[in-house]
Amino acid sequence: MINLKLFAQKEVDLPFGNNFQFETLMTDLKTMVTEPVYITVSDKHIYQVFDKFKKNKKVVFTPISPILLGVKLNPKLTQYYANSVQSLSKDYQTFVIADSSEAILIAMGINAGNIRDYRYHVIVNDSTEVVPWSFIPRLAQGYGARQPYGFIGKFKAPGSRLVVEVVNIKNYSIREGLILDWRRSFKPVLAEIRLSTPAAYFNLGRSQLNRGYATRFDRSGIPIDLHFYADSVARIILQLKRQETLLHSAYLIKTINGRKDTSEWLGFVDRYGFFQLDRSAFTAAGHYELIIKKQERRVLWKEGDMLRIPFEVLPPPLLAKKLTLKLFLLVCGGMAVVFVIYLLYSKRILQRTQQQEAATQLKLRSLRSQLNPHFMFNALSSIQNLVNKNELLQANLYLSKFAGLTRKVLNSTVQELISLEEELIIADDYLQMEQLRFGFAYQITVDPALSQTNIDIPAMIIQPFIENSVKHGIATLKKAGLIRLHVFTKGYDLILSVEDNGKGFDTHKIRSEGSFGLKLSQERISLLNQIYKHQPAELNITSRPGQTTILITLTNWI
Repeated sequence: MINLKLFAQKEVDLPFGNNFQFETLMTDLKTMVTEPVYITVSDKHIYQVFDKFKKNKKVVFTPISPILLGVKLNPKLTQYYANSVQSLSKDYQTFVIADSSEAILIAMGINAGNIRDYRYHVIVNDSTEVVPWSFIPRLAQGYGARQPYGFIGKFKAPGSRLVVEVVNIKNYSIREGLILDWRRSFKPVLAEIRLSTPAAYFNLGRSQLNRGYATRFDRSGIPIDLHFYADSVARIILQLKRQETLLHSAYLIKTINGRKDTSEWLGFVDRYGFFQLDRSAFTAAGHYELIIKKQERRVLWKEGDMLRIPFEVLPPPLLAKKLTLKLFLLVCGGMAVVFVIYLLYSKRILQRTQQQEAATQLKLRSLRSQLNPHFMFNALSSIQNLVNKNELLQANLYLSKFAGLTRKVLNSTVQELISLEEELIIADDYLQMEQLRFGFAYQITVDPALSQTNIDIPAMIIQPFIENSVKHGIATLKKAGLIRLHVFTKGYDLILSVEDNGKGFDTHKIRSEGSFGLKLSQERISLLNQIYKHQPAELNITSRPGQTTILITLTNWI
């Protein structure tokens, strides 16, 4: 029996064993306290799960639902628990499967009498429904069961995360779900770091705002030379990319007067990815290192799983202690005059910079607002074409794909950057949709070394070029048409390639006679380069009959 209240804080070192595990509620009859626990049952006598619910003088066990969902993992697997995820009124527990082995799911509460009342579905990476809502696959009677039970399936998805949910179609409150996580990397991803000082609150990553507290950053945006005087910073605030199925802890290592202390546990990162380090933790001058990592019962300091943020706290200047009061006041007065002049000058420069950046952002949004209607116009034209041909089945399929894709495109509109994974899902959905009409083939390949979830790129940067390949490239080729989308790296550059075997076009006439989408994309890349000056994007187009290649290079992006 394992207490689920400890899941968010600890992992279990004991192996999973030759068992099935079922989530239940345990009520202590002495204290009348109810809490969630997992009970284990041997995979040779699985019928014994029902014995657990018989009356007991000390405790009472009840299933969390009539479904009675059970999971079986590799018997040798250890440290398999992670954080729970809220699904409306339910909590779905997460199992981390670090060895890429399979998971087996059964439902002991589903039988021949009620199997038609239940459905299940499977979602991969919180984005794609790989198994739509379907009937329970079959009834089985293995593992020493005395009566048939619902067999949900065997699952294995190395590098990905699956959500398996079972629901009663007559009563939605009767449902259970599990999250199976086969990811290998659990390193927290820094989204933003902020400083709060007595005079200001700002994003440290913005060079025009950070007042020289840090001048160098690594590729992940982590400051390399963060430093400040003692008592000059009130707090350091981190915002991490949300990973709902994991709980992260924060530790602080101090080196003061040449003496290095052991790591101090500071607490948990909250469910929204925020953590705040207050001034009381770094009052003394010295070297500090803030470490964020996945919470574990037995702390394993794996370098690849840790986010490290070093910083120096400097002793306060000694000048003020040596000056006489008169000289001190004189120096302060002079400094105040200089500071006021500098402040007015900096404010004017900052306002000018902010105005330029705001203008650029408005132009970008304007271009994005033109791209979305352009995409929708093309898609609706395709649907109209199918209807005119009386291909109603194809039109209905196309319309169904179009509805889902439109939601994703509109959701991406509010963000200038989205993950590479989300961008590729939009591209894949669009190609599937157009494939219904034209019958061409396509391939999407991604360098396996890339972490698609953790790399952000400009939203809809690939889409116009894929549309151009379909509409102006391979549309007339039908089944002979081929589009290749390839994502790879070259040094620190991220390269997006779109290639088709269409008729080609004159690249010199794009601005005057070419695709509307290509024109907007060229203007958008030019505006992006004004914002990301140290990470410019380059667009290279080559075209001849039988081969058109679009290369988008995002410089220093990895």
